[in-house]
Amino acid sequence: MKKIALFVLILGIFGGATWAQEYQEGIPWGNAYFKPSVEFLFTHSDNVFLNDESMGELYDDSIWMIRPQLGLEFPFENSYVNLQVQYEYKDYEDYDLQHHDTWFGIFDSQFKFSNGSTLNIKDHYVYGVQQTSQFDPDSEVFWNVARFQRNLAIVQYELPVSTLNTLGIKLSHNEVNFREDHDSGVLPFFSYVQKGGGLTWKYRYQPLAAMVFEYEHIKASPLEDNYLHSPFGWYTTEKEYTEDRISIGWEGNSQRKFSGFAKIGYKKMDFDDHTIEGYDDFKGIVADAGLTYKFAEFTDLNATIFRHASQSAFNVNNYYTATGADLRLHHQFNRHLFATIGGKYQVNDYPEAVTDYIPGYGYYYSAPSFFTMLQGQHRNDDIAQFLAELGYHFSSRISMRFNYLYEDRDSNLNFWDVYSVERKPYSYNENRFVLQIQMGW
Repeated sequence: MKKIALFVLILGIFGGATWAQEYQEGIPWGNAYFKPSVEFLFTHSDNVFLNDESMGELYDDSIWMIRPQLGLEFPFENSYVNLQVQYEYKDYEDYDLQHHDTWFGIFDSQFKFSNGSTLNIKDHYVYGVQQTSQFDPDSEVFWNVARFQRNLAIVQYELPVSTLNTLGIKLSHNEVNFREDHDSGVLPFFSYVQKGGGLTWKYRYQPLAAMVFEYEHIKASPLEDNYLHSPFGWYTTEKEYTEDRISIGWEGNSQRKFSGFAKIGYKKMDFDDHTIEGYDDFKGIVADAGLTYKFAEFTDLNATIFRHASQSAFNVNNYYTATGADLRLHHQFNRHLFATIGGKYQVNDYPEAVTDYIPGYGYYYSAPSFFTMLQGQHRNDDIAQFLAELGYHFSSRISMRFNYLYEDRDSNLNFWDVYSVERKPYSYNENRFVLQIQMGW
């Protein structure tokens, strides 16, 4: 009850400030706009550790989160600079989470010049714990209590070379670092740096639509952790690789009802393994699409379709592929009430069979017996999600949402223990309920 009272008090104080200002851009502050906000979430999960019941008892728990955020926007001459800082505090009702604090920092800017060119500079920083998508975007790692840092910096420059054609140049630097966390024991992933660069050519065949050609090169290298850096002790798939991707696609609007982007291409990942040898490189088709179809003025269908290849931290695999689709239907009943319903299906596939030893080290360096019971199996995870959301806008500054999420991960990896009981270490299902209150800009 103390937590509830504290959160209500914070929200009430903040609510008074938001009602006092009704500027769409934020609170004027000289030549800038000040954008404060706060978000409160209460979550209940029937499987907080994301385990299969074959691996032991399932635990339900309630989770409290509060996310205050401060933002500043500096608009000038068709350009802008945005700064955002967000703090998140998370606490479980029963589980003793070791790290409660998460920090987010965002720098986003766009500069337009007299020759028609555009320069975008972005930086996204996270000092987090359980945000696994920040260091593993395709859901190989699904539970984490280790502290990590991630910083993604992107610089893009676009220059019109004719009335219909634009040349773009992109540079990126992405670093994920677990090295500061010595308290949580084993880690779910290894630290790495990805440095990239690429070219983009856009042919704008219509005012609001363009064909897009892309080429990108990335060099990925592991960082030396110098301590236990995987759940399997020293048996890690820490690695480095070079990646080349070429793709063709479309972006823009079509007939005012259809908008988004879609691209398909060829990607090659050449690995230079540090602790293992002889495993597959990736060569194959990759794709991404994010499309919105507007059925009516207040009804949208949003679709995401993808096929990715990402570095893997599982046993002896260099990479895994993630193929799936996400569909969501959003409807605004009136200016206040809205709802969303949707689902996602994804398949994560691994090229190599599990083995109980690390090639290159000989049989003397056997991996843990856990892999002995799984050896010979090719991992394949089917991931299904169902989402339903009901929300209400009290005003342009205050909204409330109630979410229900069901997720089922069915991994084919299994083994039989000494008691002839089937165990499924990478499978789980979860029912999650979330109450979310947002106030501010």
